[in-house]
Amino acid sequence: LIMNTNNTTEDISPQQTTPTNPIRCNNPHALKTAQEADELFEVMEPPLTGDGRTFDMLNDRPKSTGQFKIRKEVHRDKDWHRSVHVWLVDTKRGLIALQKRSATKDTFPGRWDISAAGHIEAGVVDSRETAVRELAEELGIDDVVKGGGPPPHHYPELIFGFTCPAEQAGWGGCNAYEDVYFLERDSAECNFAIGVAEVTDVKWMKIHDFEQALRNRDEEYVPRVDKYMDAFFQHLASMMMCMKCS
Repeated sequence: LIMNTNNTTEDISPQQTTPTNPIRCNNPHALKTAQEADELFEVMEPPLTGDGRTFDMLNDRPKSTGQFKIRKEVHRDKDWHRSVHVWLVDTKRGLIALQKRSATKDTFPGRWDISAAGHIEAGVVDSRETAVRELAEELGIDDVVKGGGPPPHHYPELIFGFTCPAEQAGWGGCNAYEDVYFLERDSAECNFAIGVAEVTDVKWMKIHDFEQALRNRDEEYVPRVDKYMDAFFQHLASMMMCMKCS
């Protein structure tokens, strides 16, 4: 689905999907490099608990080992750490925004991925803070509404979905507890200013077509573990249902 400048729509194939509006590169929040090797992360315990109980993605939180390592060491040693994912969703049109990772990223370079994402640095308690920062750095989105009260209620627009312990170090990624958020946006009015060191393109894609691409392990897209995909598309289906009922 592609949105024309007159806000009408026409059907095209998933691979032809393009951003609604022109993408700008003058992002004042953008990083100068694809990643910072000396970022400090808190090392977390693996997801299996001592009694063999599996991690509950809706209720459990990662447990710290008390260790801290820089980015390159965490990836080298396949340590568990924390990250945040933010997915921009246009429920009215059934679209989701994807970014294309730059060729200099240290994991899955050049592939289509989450709208915005990043590792959670040591000392950060509320992953929403990292989510808002990544939206600004990667997409130039700096208008996420900040509400009153203490965390985690600072950003009412960010809808928490789940935390997925994703073991991907064995196939090009890393081992991370991924806090997943959803942010409703109108694709016809969403203007992106990408951080070119990290992102080379953005597109809106039909949710159904994106699910097919992930389920079929299309190599143009960053892969996701099965439990992530199941929870992710179930949450999107609920969002779409709520939109239809409203």
